[in-house]
Amino acid sequence: MNPQSAKTSGVVYYLVVLMLLIWGGNYIAAKMVFREIPANLVICLRTMIAGLLIIPIYWVEARKRPPVLTWAEFRLLATLGLGGITVNQVFWTLGMSRTTVVHSSMIMATTPLWVLLIAALMGMEKITVFKATGMGIAMTGVVLLQGLRARGSATTSNAEATLLGDFYVLICALALAGMTAWGKRYKPLSGGIAVNLVGYVGGAIVLSPLLPFAANGFVFSKVSTTAWLCLLYMGAMSSVAGYLIYLYALARMPASRIATFQYLQPVFASGLAVLLLNEHLGAGALAAGAVIFTGVFITERFG
Repeated sequence: MNPQSAKTSGVVYYLVVLMLLIWGGNYIAAKMVFREIPANLVICLRTMIAGLLIIPIYWVEARKRPPVLTWAEFRLLATLGLGGITVNQVFWTLGMSRTTVVHSSMIMATTPLWVLLIAALMGMEKITVFKATGMGIAMTGVVLLQGLRARGSATTSNAEATLLGDFYVLICALALAGMTAWGKRYKPLSGGIAVNLVGYVGGAIVLSPLLPFAANGFVFSKVSTTAWLCLLYMGAMSSVAGYLIYLYALARMPASRIATFQYLQPVFASGLAVLLLNEHLGAGALAAGAVIFTGVFITERFG
């Protein structure tokens, strides 16, 4: 490897760590926002912020890669953007308002398993003994996480770990996994940024009729600057900047290596929640997390 390649590789690794910190910080930002803004309104506002920011980014991208204007491409972009990104963010927000950062981040760590399962159902992957064993272990960890469910801090985290909240986060993980598996089989010719454009702009259009109901009776003037900044963080940094870094890194390192780094996201998110939100990381959560990560590792490493 020449010095320039080594330097570039180092920059990519730093960017991946930055991406994980951004996504880990998104859990904290959401909890801060929920103190002052209800989840239904957060869903609408966050999607609109991301939609406004992705438009100029796509405009620059479209000058280099003109959009493919076919009905088949539009249906694919709608499936991936609305069915993946929009549904993913709606249920993540609903889940985060009803559970803890520790629980949600651990459940999201099972996403690679759902990708594998969906890909197998689509005939793209084969379920080996190791893969089946790893998936079984990880799912045992999820069940254990529910059985040993511990309270979050009601005054700082806004929610205890509820079954409904965890279920919403699970739907979020399934939507992300479905988008990933479907995108692997049917790659959009317009590129990943186009998928985000449809997900955020299309999502904002779809959700816009709900905005008057979500905002009914809400006093925007009472929202603090901190809450507005956290909402901006969710729309700009997590939804847009984090994914752009992901696309940049994906073009410069193997996807499997990025997936390995992704396992650090629950660690970052849980650590930040303990430090900043006073969430409780008890022995039960640690044990369940260890079981989940063991199952995911076996599936990815030996499957």
